[in-house]
Amino acid sequence: MVLFLDKFPFDRWTEQTRLPPEEHWSIVLPILITDPGLPAPPTVAAPQLWVLDTGNRGEAFAWRQHLLTAGLDPDSWRTQGRIAITSAVGGKEELAIRNADLWLVSNVPGLAQSPWRIELHRGLPFRDVFALPDPHFHRPLLGLRALRRARLKVELDFSDDTLSIWTQQES
Repeated sequence: MVLFLDKFPFDRWTEQTRLPPEEHWSIVLPILITDPGLPAPPTVAAPQLWVLDTGNRGEAFAWRQHLLTAGLDPDSWRTQGRIAITSAVGGKEELAIRNADLWLVSNVPGLAQSPWRIELHRGLPFRDVFALPDPHFHRPLLGLRALRRARLKVELDFSDDTLSIWTQQES
């Protein structure tokens, strides 16, 4: 196994709408989104921070704005049908699905230009609304199913608030 993401820091932010302000933490991954089947994403693209969501029974979830920010047309590469999701509080919603590949970006010298493909079996369900999501509360999510398919080894270090990931690639 090869160390691919080395001590990537958890995301820490403060919600200012509460009195007193409340601190929140998320475990995030640097991810690029591309149209499906490309050999590799452009190396000049800036990754988005996707939340590692261990409670997500699907592969991934995003908002229309995340696709637009990645330079993708949300209306292209749509699959037929929709997918039903249930939120953590029990709300159900039917979402559009777009074929896409996700790419994990390394912070290890020598690997930053070689992102690791995370293929989505059913495509990327996304909330197809034009409203801009809150950048902290409405982040794209990556579920365990996609990480298992990518055969990644993940280590969460809560003493240092970091994430490390190893891939199956040969060194």
